[in-house]
Parts: sequence; structure tokens; C-alpha cells
Amino acid sequence: MVRRTMARRNVPFFAALFPYLGGKRRLCPLIFREIDRLVPRRRWSGLTFLDGFLGAGSVSLYAKAMGFRVVAADVAERSVTVGRALIENSRVRLTREDVLQLLRPSKKPPSQIERELVPSVFTRNVARFLDQAMSFAANTSDPAKAALVRLLAIRLAMLAHPMSHVRKGTIHRVATGDFESITESCVRHYVDGMRLTRVNKVWDLAQRINSGVFQGEGRVLKGSIFDVLPDIEADVAYFDPPYPGTTGYEERYRVIDQILGDGARPTSPFTAKNGGQLIEGLLERAGHIPIWLLSLGNEVMSLDELEEMMQRLGRETRAIEIKYQHLASVATERKKRSNREFLVVGWDESAVSRIRNPGKIGVAGSFANEGVWRSSEAARIRGLGGGDR
Repeated sequence: MVRRTMARRNVPFFAALFPYLGGKRRLCPLIFREIDRLVPRRRWSGLTFLDGFLGAGSVSLYAKAMGFRVVAADVAERSVTVGRALIENSRVRLTREDVLQLLRPSKKPPSQIERELVPSVFTRNVARFLDQAMSFAANTSDPAKAALVRLLAIRLAMLAHPMSHVRKGTIHRVATGDFESITESCVRHYVDGMRLTRVNKVWDLAQRINSGVFQGEGRVLKGSIFDVLPDIEADVAYFDPPYPGTTGYEERYRVIDQILGDGARPTSPFTAKNGGQLIEGLLERAGHIPIWLLSLGNEVMSLDELEEMMQRLGRETRAIEIKYQHLASVATERKKRSNREFLVVGWDESAVSRIRNPGKIGVAGSFANEGVWRSSEAARIRGLGGGDR
């Protein structure tokens, strides 16, 4: 077992992504360093990387930048929006003309977000922008541009709230000027929120999103990884399920999901105290994929238990324990001392050898052929649903 403390790293294209509970930006260099131990980086081009729980997209976007073909899956529309804006899209960007159109004054009566979420969740200017962005996205014929505009709306909605936690709270007091009853740490966010819909602010945000658009190949599936996994051929699979014993993403991002028109779903079974029991079944379904990487917290399962699970499934393993970095404002001292994040790597040595030495054994990229794209498209057409993140 290896113990690590992760340092902050600035990756320019991460500016395109919104802050996400449990996001893996800081962990990406370690994840791909572990892949490099098994398959040298010079072999990555043309191989396929599966991100089974897309989340905010940091791992998929990093994999795309490293030259992998990427297949990503998630049940949540907020995650699929990121995927279609940045993982599938390699050419379309937001323009200043798009921003000006989104901010064009309108005499239309209030639309759904303004009617339902002002002043309880958003100030009027932000809600009106969100309504216009959703209308623009629904009426554009370019799926990539539509996804980019929805991502812009998510980013702006989160900026309007402290710690990007969009919810009812004290923001309604901004409408009455009752700032004295708002905590000092929140006032700045709400005041800045009243300026968010200025052209220069929105254009700056659009340019950050554009930084995540670059050449590469990707496909995004909306559905449970349990359902789509048997149809996906990949060389590397990364699994970052919601951690057992933690707050569900469905509650944290309820308003964002409402904005995107994503219907209410039951809380992911992975977040239950016994959610760890699902992981072995998930790995069994991934038996055809040579390399697995699994992220998990230490609330319910130990590192030894996770390694033993992979070994029972015939994998060689390597385990890493990482000191978990909490926000100082929300973590207790006990949590700061005891919380750890695990990264467990499992691999089938014979299959990895065929990738590592294609000239000696078999055909290069045998697990990453065109069948992955046909299988992925078939899975999309079936309209899969599911219950994970």
C-alpha cells in the first residue's frame, strides 16, 4: 500500500468545468501515472478509456487530452451536459455573438425559472438569463452548441451561490435589501451575483468553457453503468461511484437538475451504508476490460477489503491511500485527521501484455477497436436508464 498527499495542480482546461462534490481534478495526475505503470504513454493513442461515473467530467477530459478515445456514462443530465459539451465535442465553441444573444433584453413575460425560483433561489437577472439560455439551447440545431449553452447556464447558476451550492437560503433577502441578516461570507457572492449577467462577465465564463474544447474522440451515454457496461469494449475502466455513507448527489444538485429538466430520481444505491456491496458486481461486469481503477472513500470499506475483492476476481492489484483534503469551513477536526481516499488498481496481466507489446502478441489495440463505438451507439439508442450517479 502506498500513502500519498495530493498537491494542487493547475490544468488549464479544467477551467471549463463546474465545481463538483467529490470531483477528481487533483487526483487525475495520479490516476494516469498508475496507468502509465502498466501501459506506457506512447501506447495510449487509439486505446479506449471508460469513465463509468462521468460526474463533472474531469477524468474524462484529462483522458481525452492524453490521447485516449473516451467512453463516458452517467445517469444525471448535469453530467451528460458536460460530456456532450466537452467530451463528444471537439470543434464547436461559444462565440461573443452567442453571449450577446443570450443577454438580449426581452419583453416576454417571465418563463419557468423566473416564475418558480425568484426570489427563493435566484435574483431576477440570473433567473432571466437561465431561462433565455435554456430556450436558446432547446431551439438550436447544433447539439454541441446546445450543450455548451447549458453548461454556461450551470456555471453561472453556481457562481450565484456561496461554495457553488445552489439552494434556497438567504438569497431572497437581496430582493429586499436586507443584507444585514445575511452572513458576511455569503454577502459577497450575492452581491457579485447581481453583476453576473454583464456582457464581460458572461463572455469571460464562456471563454473558460471554450478552454475545454479540443481535438479528440469521445462518446457519452446517459444511463446506468450497470446497464451499458456489457456493451462497451475498453482497455482501461475508471470507476468513481458515489461513496457509501455520503450525501446523495441528487439532493445536492436538485436545483441544477430542475433547471435542466431532469426529473427527480431516487438516491443512488451506492450512497447507502451497504452501497459497497454493489462494487463487486460492477467489477464482475467489467471482467472483459484489462485495467480497472477504482476510487472510494474510507467511510465503509477498507483498502484491504477492496484489494481482496479485485484479487478474488483474478486481478493483480496495487493500492494507494490518499489524505483527503476537506474544506476547512465544513470539516470537523476528526474528519480532517481520519478521512482518506483510496485508489485501487487491478489488472489482467496477460491482457495488458497484449496492449503493451502489440508487435509480439496479437494486434495492437485489440480491446479498443471500432466495436466500442458501435456498441456505445447501440446503448444510446436503447434509451437506457439507471440508478447511479
